[in-house]
Formats: sequence, structure tokens, C-alpha cells
Amino acid sequence: MAKSISHVVRKAGYKPLGNGQFVQTGWMNRTRTVLEGNNADARYHRAAYEGSQRITATVVAEQYRAGNVGLSAEEAPDLSDNPRVKSRFFRQDNLRFNPGFAHPRNGFSSADRAAVRLSRCAHWANGVTELGAAPTGMLLKISRNWFTPNRDDKAMGSQLRVLAALPVVAGAVAFVSLGLFKKLMGERAFKSVAESMKTELTAVVASFSAVSAVSSLVSLALGASSSIVASRSRLSPAIMKLIQFKKDKHIHRLYALLDDAKNKPGAVTLIAKALEGKIVANYRGADATPHLLSRLLQDVRQNRGENAAKVAMQKTIGSYLTERDSLGLSPGSFLDSKADKSELLARENHFVALTNLIEHTAIHADPHDNYKDVRHCIEGFTALAREFALNHSGNVLNVLGFPKSADRAKYLASEEFLDQRNKDKQNPALSSKMRFCADNILNNPHQYGPVTRSLAGMSEGLRIFNHSVLLSLNYQLTRPIAWLAGRITERALAIPNSRVTSFSIGRFFSSAIWALGDAYILLSLAGGSGIAYQGTANPPDITFPLKVPLSAVKLPISIISTATQMLLVAIPAALLMGAAQAACRLEGWDGNIARRLEPADSPRNPLPWG
Repeated sequence: MAKSISHVVRKAGYKPLGNGQFVQTGWMNRTRTVLEGNNADARYHRAAYEGSQRITATVVAEQYRAGNVGLSAEEAPDLSDNPRVKSRFFRQDNLRFNPGFAHPRNGFSSADRAAVRLSRCAHWANGVTELGAAPTGMLLKISRNWFTPNRDDKAMGSQLRVLAALPVVAGAVAFVSLGLFKKLMGERAFKSVAESMKTELTAVVASFSAVSAVSSLVSLALGASSSIVASRSRLSPAIMKLIQFKKDKHIHRLYALLDDAKNKPGAVTLIAKALEGKIVANYRGADATPHLLSRLLQDVRQNRGENAAKVAMQKTIGSYLTERDSLGLSPGSFLDSKADKSELLARENHFVALTNLIEHTAIHADPHDNYKDVRHCIEGFTALAREFALNHSGNVLNVLGFPKSADRAKYLASEEFLDQRNKDKQNPALSSKMRFCADNILNNPHQYGPVTRSLAGMSEGLRIFNHSVLLSLNYQLTRPIAWLAGRITERALAIPNSRVTSFSIGRFFSSAIWALGDAYILLSLAGGSGIAYQGTANPPDITFPLKVPLSAVKLPISIISTATQMLLVAIPAALLMGAAQAACRLEGWDGNIARRLEPADSPRNPLPWG
């Protein structure tokens, strides 16, 4: 429940003060939230969760239409051959992260098992896409897993680790660039687009963006093949039992959240705000509370018993999903499955938005193998290599002072460590680690002086720009394309947006754009030939790669290297955080004190959960 509440508060655009109050987040937090978006793991989980949530919505809606809500599994009519249930079940978002469906015990036909396997292959192809879209990010993650696996990226140690890793990555890129641009060094310009495609095809193929574009196209083709070959045969009893289990789970978690919030105006307001971007004004009351939320809260308030409340909630959900009036004022007047297809989809999306508050990667990020791709294999190999290096005596890491994993685990379980941790909790002022921790400075600025706060804020701003913009240019271009693909799917075809499909479409177009830029513009620059497809008659004064003199060696570094750009930002970010910690020593630390209560008329609109 605590994680669900934290997720609701975060979705509402609020943050806790630690004193029972929640206030609206500032511009910096909002900017960071927009820029950071979701990583691939979070997208995988969300797609899988929404896949099962849409099945729950369809099952409840079909049961309500037939007047069978609240019946036991034995009494309820069979929905295993219901076309709407099967259409939701065989969506890519649901199949892709459930490879176990292909096992014979689940009773799938041979065509449906092939559909599951093809969808799984599409997932692995998408892993190659993610790897090609951000190779620098993968290298930085490997460096984190190797040197600082247990530290947050905001920590000073992590910033120093990034600062040390970036020159290595930039050097590797420069070394590769030297080979890729060898032919171009003596040429002035590409003569034509067609000729460049022929003569420089190796450079295009070597581009990470090109690999990402091709693999995303492969992923889309495999996903489409999966949808085509699926026979959508009758669902087996084992699958129907699984669907029933997940439906009960969704209803129970919704009940738990609403039962906690039913008599708490602040909590209801926060839940309503968390749904603002998903449920428009037409489906909200005068107090801006969504009709669906108001009706479900009324069910929980009027039915004291848990079972009775859950039955009433299912009837309300079924009514909302199928009847014309969203307030339930026209019982029995059902929306037409064909003529009102868009309206039915909009209501279903409202239900999914609500269930996203109780089943989300921010609440429980299941580390199941079903969500892993090629990047996780690389990370797993890095972890095993680190364990091997640390656990064998006499190696370089041990000589440098890195403790063996077994010794580290023994220390963490020792009474000495546990006693010290308890002392730090009871009197945090004794913990210099907490006092000078970058994470603590950023999360609890009220405990520090103005200079410390300012320096830490500037450092964090640079770090966000470095990791969310420079490191994620492909991702930032992918997001609007994926969003547009999803909107076209829902508005033109009136079918649910497939998150895995729309994001693959976004990756394909964004990676293709970057690959074309690399091939026709940036490679020309690298050859010192100027800008655009055919260069310029007079080459510009500044040519690429830049030749940086290092003693007797001239190292060609392309200005387009992500690592090089990040290095230029990481240096001042680390210096500013170091200055913030130095300022903390001069200004002092007020201790682990709670924030003051925000006045009711504050522009930050304070709200209590209770």
C-alpha cells in the first residue's frame, strides 16, 4: 500500500514533505520527470501489466452485459470462446512477455504456440534495437555495474565513475572512427547520394543507429507475423483460470486503495489529480473527480464487507465500460460494439488508467526472466565477471583495495555494521556519510545552507541534461513518434494502442533518421568535406574529426561522439557537486530535521493523504 500511495502521489505531480503533507513538485522535478520518461524495463512491465488489465476490463464488461457479475467461476458462463476476450488476450502486449503460453499444458493450438514464439523473437530483436539506440548508455551501465553497483547515479562516487568512464568510451569511439573514416580522410566530398550509398555502405552498416533501425523493423515484422499466424482458438481452462486470477488481483488491489482513501478527502483529490491526463473533463464531476472513481468510492463506502464491496465494484466497472451514461443513469442501455467502438475504447482506457495506479513498475518491478533481453545478458555477464574478479585473491582489484564479495557480505551481516547502522538511524547527525551525501542534499535541501543548495541544484541540472538529453537523443526523438503511432491506432482504427508496437515504430523512424544523418551529413563532415549531401565547393575552416594534439599523438575525436559531449558536461557537474559538499562543511548541516508544515494558502497547494 505504501508503494501504491507513493506512486499515486508521484503521478499527481506531488511529493512528500516527510511531515504528513504532500506539495506540488517544483519546475526542476517536473522537467526531470518529462525528460527521463521510462527506461526499457519500465516500458516492458507497463506493456505486460496493461495487457492483463485490458483482459480484466473485457471480462468484467462481458459478464455485466450477460448479467453474471458476482457469480463464482463454476456458475459464470464460459467466456473462453468470446471474440472480445480472445482479441484482448492475443494482443502483442500480452503475448510478448508470457513465453510460457507456448507450453503444451496451456492447451494452445500449434498456430497459437507459433504466435507466442514469434512474439518472443520480436522481443529479443527489440533488445538489439535498444542496445543500438544507446551504446554509450550501455557502456556506462556496465561501468556502474562493475565499479559502483549499489550507488545511485546522483551520488558523488557515481559522478566520478561516469567522469572516469567517459574518456574511455570517447577514446573507443575515436578509434573506431579512425577506421570508418579512413577512406574519407583524403576525399573532399561525397559526389552524390547514390554514389555515397555504394561506396560508403560499410560505414552505414557500422552505424549503431542503422543497426537499431533494422532490428526495430525486424521486431515489427515478427510481431506482425505473430498476429497473422495466431488462430485465436478457444482459450483453455488453464488460461481462463489465469485470467480469473489476474482479474481478482486487480479488483482486490483497487479495493485496498479505495478502502484506504474512502474517508480521506486529500487522498481522493490526489487520486483524481493522478488521473487528470488520462480522463478528460467530460467524464468528471463538478469537483473534477472522475465519474468512475466517484462511483467506485461510493461502492466501497456503502458496502462494509469486502466481498460485497468487490461485487458492487465489478458491477460499477461493467456499467461504466458498457452503458451509455458514464454515471450509470441509463441502466440496460448498452453502447453498440460497432457503432460506439471509439467510446468503448475510451472507457476501457479510463479503467486502465485507474488500474495503472495499483499495478505499475513503480510499485513492483518484477525481475522475471520474461522481461529480459540482450542488454540484460550483457549486464549479467558483467556481474559474473565482477564476482569472479573480486572473489579470487591476488588479482589487481584486491590489491587496489576492493573487498571480495564474500568478505563484503560477511561485513554487512556483522554485528559491527548493524550496530553502526542503528546508531546512524537513531542519531543521523553522527553519520558524515549521510551529511555529505549528494542524494540527501538534493532530497532534503531544507537541511542545508543556500550556497550548498544552489551548487547541488546546478550540478543535478547538468546531470539530468547529460543523461536525459545528450545520452538519450534517440529516445527523445522516439517518444513523439511512438505517441503519434498510438494515437493513430486508437483514433483511426479504434483499437487499443499496443505499447510494444508503437514504440518499435518510433524506434524505427528515429533510428533511421539518425542513421541517414550519420551517413549523409556527419560522415561528410568527418571527411572534412563540409555540410549536407554533396558538401560545399569551399570546405569550411573547421573540419571533422577534430585533431586534438596529445603529446606526439594526434587523436581524431568526432564532435558528434556522445561520450565526448557528455564529458564536457560531466566535468562541471562533478566539480559543482564537489563544491556543494565543500560548502556544506563551511555552512554546516542542520541535521536530519523534518520540513516545516506548509501553510494551507501556500501556492504549492499542500494536501494530506489522511
